[in-house]
Amino acid sequence: MMQRFKPVFLLAPLAAVLIAAAPANPSAAPREDRLAQAAALVDAGKPVDALAILDPLLAEADLPADKGRVEGLRSFALARLGKFAEARAAIELAVDSTLNPTPLLLRQLFVLRAVTGDMAAAAQTLQLVAESNPKWLAELPSDLIGEVQRAAASDEQRSFDLAYTLVAANHAPPDETVGDGDGLRLSVIAGLARRDRLDDARPIIDALINTANIARLAIDRRYQSLWPALETRLGPGADTADAAFIAAAEKRLAANPQSIVARAGVAEALNIASKEPEALERIKDIGTTPEALAKLGNRELWTLNLKAGLLNDAGRVDEALAVLDAVAALPAEGRPTGLAFRIIAADMAEEHGRHDDALARAAAADSADLNDFGKQALAGIRVCALARSGRQADAQKIAATLPAGWTKDANNRAVQAAFSCLGRLDAAAAVLIKRLDDEASRDDALFELQPFLINDRPNAPDRATKAALRTLKARPDVKEAFLKYGRDLPAAISPPR
Repeated sequence: MMQRFKPVFLLAPLAAVLIAAAPANPSAAPREDRLAQAAALVDAGKPVDALAILDPLLAEADLPADKGRVEGLRSFALARLGKFAEARAAIELAVDSTLNPTPLLLRQLFVLRAVTGDMAAAAQTLQLVAESNPKWLAELPSDLIGEVQRAAASDEQRSFDLAYTLVAANHAPPDETVGDGDGLRLSVIAGLARRDRLDDARPIIDALINTANIARLAIDRRYQSLWPALETRLGPGADTADAAFIAAAEKRLAANPQSIVARAGVAEALNIASKEPEALERIKDIGTTPEALAKLGNRELWTLNLKAGLLNDAGRVDEALAVLDAVAALPAEGRPTGLAFRIIAADMAEEHGRHDDALARAAAADSADLNDFGKQALAGIRVCALARSGRQADAQKIAATLPAGWTKDANNRAVQAAFSCLGRLDAAAAVLIKRLDDEASRDDALFELQPFLINDRPNAPDRATKAALRTLKARPDVKEAFLKYGRDLPAAISPPR
């Protein structure tokens, strides 16, 4: 599962593992020379030759510290041979035997615990790194940190502890926009609110930068005591928050003008501020040729999703779909984004009433590699395409593959949309109410029902979906649940849309 991370940690130079190039004790020089020789062999891609030196050295070592130094080098040699379990055992002994483990040793420990499937131990190592020196987090593979965070999500306490540690360490991966870090902050804020520690959340709330995320808190009753301060931060028409968001994104871009992700951050901030034409101008030239697309990393490719969305908002749907199709057509090897872009394109086509096109795109996106969440997203698109084009019987058949109602791990948003398209409004309302009841999905549901998002706009690309949400929100049962947990953002501070 983690093989793609192998080059990231196996190719690191090992000189830092050695405590000193020249030992204080001259009698230890031959041993030091052998250690240095072994390190050079590992760096040269000759791990078998390195182990031929290290294994006898390990047998000769008497002191724990000496054994630890040898085991540290052995771990890198074993890992390059694909012997991850043995490499992990070696690095654990090395770290335990070292008074002050280097970032390289802790990095090796973190990665090997993750690639051997022990995500709980990897999370503990991640916290150790963050607490030892937050700057060392930059030495860890950011994709692998994300894997560990996702694995921790099944345990609320572990997930909260890990997120809290990373936020306290000001963890900011290089492959995220200025607003991306808000996601981690929001999870910590929600965890603190759940624990009745809202005062502890105030500094983290103050660090939020994305206007939409400040608005999320300003509509959620869990944060009602903070609403006045949040309203001040938003300002009239949310302009105050928008200006701060754009300024922070511009500052990040000025520090790294060549960064596509930083440019995406500016476009994201402008888009949130309802300055779509300006946002599109910032990223319109990204990924315009197959050669340019092929050079983009996975995080950079998501800039193309924003670009497609901005083209869609401008009524240039053919161009938007072409952008999504170009990403989806990239070689699948090492790119988990292709199927996601196919699903997004199918949904976009359906929102424009291109029902047959949407069905064809959904068929192209269908894959054994899709998880249940993705399969349900496709089923929801198919149900709406069939129902809206008058093929009710076929729509009902597809709907039968979806959960019969809200379930904890389902794509409940897709299920709700499918029921709405079928005209089964009682069922759709029941799912929406459960989404509001559930803490994990509540803020999304509250946000989706905001007037500035669901009010009718003549040229909106998703008018049918907006109309369905307005119908659901007007129901007494949905209205009661909505007002139990949140409110409409006051018009004076509500962003234009």
